[in-house]
Amino acid sequence: MVFIFAIKNLFLTLININFNKIIVKRFIQLSIIALLTVTFTSVNAGNYQVDDNALDQIFATAQTISITDMGTATMPGVADFSSPANAYDKDPLIAILLDIFVGPLGVHRFYLGTEPLTGIAYILTCGGIFGLVPLVDLIILAVNFDDISPYIDNPRFFMW
Repeated sequence: MVFIFAIKNLFLTLININFNKIIVKRFIQLSIIALLTVTFTSVNAGNYQVDDNALDQIFATAQTISITDMGTATMPGVADFSSPANAYDKDPLIAILLDIFVGPLGVHRFYLGTEPLTGIAYILTCGGIFGLVPLVDLIILAVNFDDISPYIDNPRFFMW
């Protein structure tokens, strides 16, 4: 913290003296490099430990599959995307919160089971036509809070 305060004071001093812009720019670059160096040299990776017995148990119970079996293999604890999402699995509050915070990225549509191309279209249209589509999505989800089943697995760009 003291290091950051000292850099800030020195930076303000350089600006007040009206140094050449190149010198100020170089100073800022070196300050950032110094800050990153101090930050990342304090990382200590020696505290991590591996439980060999647990690792051996994982490999002992692992299921061997071939490349041709990849589409039919089931793994415990991994989501099964082969069947469509159930309307009762989706919480409207989570969809609304996702729309509020990351709506322009289309994350709420991914949560509702929309195809990935729709999320990409949200991004390519600058957040769903400059944020207009996520705003309308938010209103639609809020109004239809009790029953969002028409919007689950909806392949259209405009989910309404």
